[in-house]
Amino acid sequence: MDWPRHIPTLTDRVITLRPLTSGDAPSVQAASQDPLTAEFTVVPSPYTAADARDFVDSRSVRVWPGFDLAIVDDANSFLGLCGLRAEDDDAITAIGYAVAPWARGRGIATRTTRLLIEYSWQIGAVRVGLDAYAENAASRAVARKCGFIEEGILRSAAQGKNGRRHDLVMHGLLRTDPGA
Repeated sequence: MDWPRHIPTLTDRVITLRPLTSGDAPSVQAASQDPLTAEFTVVPSPYTAADARDFVDSRSVRVWPGFDLAIVDDANSFLGLCGLRAEDDDAITAIGYAVAPWARGRGIATRTTRLLIEYSWQIGAVRVGLDAYAENAASRAVARKCGFIEEGILRSAAQGKNGRRHDLVMHGLLRTDPGA
């Protein structure tokens, strides 16, 4: 796999995935206050302005073993975060995302996932993974819309808030899958 040396910018002309900038920190903090975001991600609670600045500063230049991107619209309004990780040295990537509450219900996660899948194929991946908490119906629906196959459930595999354990549904997409 030909992993990038710089964080890419990807677009489908409706949304753009771009490197994080310091100006994104307030939006990252605001989006992270959402109870659903807190439930299905590893953001600390409470999530402070300092947490957001630290996140943006550390993730705005890091490329390996994965990178994070801001999801924005054509006016550069913040819609969420996403990331692509190299799972190993064997041409496997993994996608993650968190759509801001004010941007949900508009297909943003699906568009984001499709852009990251296409980029994965461009850099030589042969498999893309997407994991979702079993109770996260929205993320599981995105995986289905994007052609992922549900491959199994890892019981009690993810530590959630307040010590709660979650089952993790594993999804996979191969470059050779129909529609991939």
